[in-house]
Amino acid sequence: MPRMPRLEVVETSLRHGQQSLLVSRLRLRHALPVAERLDACGFAALDVFGGSTFEASLRFLAEDPFERLRAVRAAAPITPLLAVIGGQALVGHRHVPDDVVDAFIAVAAGAGIDIFRCYDPLNDVRNLTRCATAIASAGKQAEGVIVYSDAPTHDVERLTAFGRALVDAGYPSLCLHDPLGVLVASRAGETVAALRAATGVPVSVSIAAQTGQATLASFMAATAGAVSVDVALSPLAGGASMPAAEAVIAGFAGTEVDPGLNLDPVADAALVLEQVLTLYADVADPLAMRLDTSALRGLLPPSAMGHALAELRDRDELAKLGEVEQEVVRVRRELGWPPLVTPLTEIIATQAVYNVIEGDRYATISQEVKDYFLGLYGEPPYPVDADIRRLVNGREEPITCRPADLLEPGLAAARRELRREGVSNPDDAAAVTYALFPAEYLALRRGELVPEHLGDEPPTQADAPVVPEDDAASSAGTDATDDEVETAPLSVRELTVEVDGQSYAVRVIGAAEAGSAGGQPGASGAPPPVREGTVVAPMQGLLLKIPVKKGDAVHLGDVIAVLEAMKMQNDITATRSGTVSHVYVKEGDVVSPRDPLVHID
Repeated sequence: MPRMPRLEVVETSLRHGQQSLLVSRLRLRHALPVAERLDACGFAALDVFGGSTFEASLRFLAEDPFERLRAVRAAAPITPLLAVIGGQALVGHRHVPDDVVDAFIAVAAGAGIDIFRCYDPLNDVRNLTRCATAIASAGKQAEGVIVYSDAPTHDVERLTAFGRALVDAGYPSLCLHDPLGVLVASRAGETVAALRAATGVPVSVSIAAQTGQATLASFMAATAGAVSVDVALSPLAGGASMPAAEAVIAGFAGTEVDPGLNLDPVADAALVLEQVLTLYADVADPLAMRLDTSALRGLLPPSAMGHALAELRDRDELAKLGEVEQEVVRVRRELGWPPLVTPLTEIIATQAVYNVIEGDRYATISQEVKDYFLGLYGEPPYPVDADIRRLVNGREEPITCRPADLLEPGLAAARRELRREGVSNPDDAAAVTYALFPAEYLALRRGELVPEHLGDEPPTQADAPVVPEDDAASSAGTDATDDEVETAPLSVRELTVEVDGQSYAVRVIGAAEAGSAGGQPGASGAPPPVREGTVVAPMQGLLLKIPVKKGDAVHLGDVIAVLEAMKMQNDITATRSGTVSHVYVKEGDVVSPRDPLVHID
């Protein structure tokens, strides 16, 4: 029997590992020493770019994602670098025009990416064709991803048909990705063998460790012909991340799929990573780190619910988690059994929370669910529930074309907007980053973003000790009286702020009191009464739009506000027909559940 080729190993801790377990908070200064050591380990590739880490770099770390990539490339010049991108949505939440896809891939390739691993949440090949063309134009390697899902059944024929479609679309290699770890050993071997036979191209596997199945499933996939498996350094392995690199290297040694890697340099890289992780105790996600077999029973693990779980906490409704888990299954069935991968996981889980908490299914519907039923994410794997679709979208019919065909070119418009914002001669990197995350990119350029303090930052002028007011008045040599230095009492407002599924208690000092002018609902100190005809906020969130004003005539079901909560946009509708007599809020207000928004007479 001929010896199988040496199994290749893809290391993922600098992207997937820290995205899964550290909510994408790993600082560049901590990633670079690890990257340097990983470069000497002999891995087939390093997963370092894409997913939610792109947005997090901007929003939470105040780091330019492309500059971060260039720095990692400089630290690891030998090993190929891999990016994971969500098809036509790239690293964002919505599909973008083709010219933005082209520019993004060209910029990422120029910054150091060698392999682009491309997935579509719905396994809709139409959403992956443009990526393949752009990657070929950049002279880089394209790897088409099959997102594995065993619902409603384990369907090998459907998976192999999609694999053939990916190859036809321009992907010379494939990756079987299981985001929940439900691909058990026998199915892993069977599926990889079927894909190899049907497509004739190399197949890699990427299996989450959360259910405890991943290492054995990866081994069986390798013996069936998979050319590579995904791992992560042990400090960021396990749970929602990948199997530990050290365990796979040692466990597969001496078998027909021996990776042939030396453990010593891998252990050295893991030690460097482990030493800095003590700084991240406040953001490490304990739910994501633990073994959880929920997915093996067809349920969505709590660690994957993110913002939906935070909403249950905020409402003090965690006791209903079991109901929400069952409702997730029901909503997923109604949506045509989409794979549970970003962003579909959040969309489904959030709708399930709404359905359970409000006691009236689909009384509140996020814009994302409406768009999903309209086909704006692509074609679901199985037929959707026709009755639910009519409930959500009324008579509006879903599109039948590729969603991006409806989009106008976006790169030139992004450049024009950047110039209006004072960015002269924006390059492609600036334009695509702005096209994906405009507010965050402008805040980064203006120096308005301040990363969370970890404690190992070099001292700056801002770290100088603060002199108490009394001491400052004394040292200034003034004869200020007590009356002169006494300040008016500041109002204090307590909020719960949710970021990437983590809830933080925040005290806002000096803000307008709820009910005061320019503050929260109500024109005077007392909050307005809630009575028949008053439309209230169904949840805590940010008011993005108030399309009505006093005196407007509205009808039952008209949109009177758009509320952003859990990264979803939710239309708040009129509960009766009539005339708007009061508008208690303004755009930009943060509201709590049951806060009055408008009153309709």
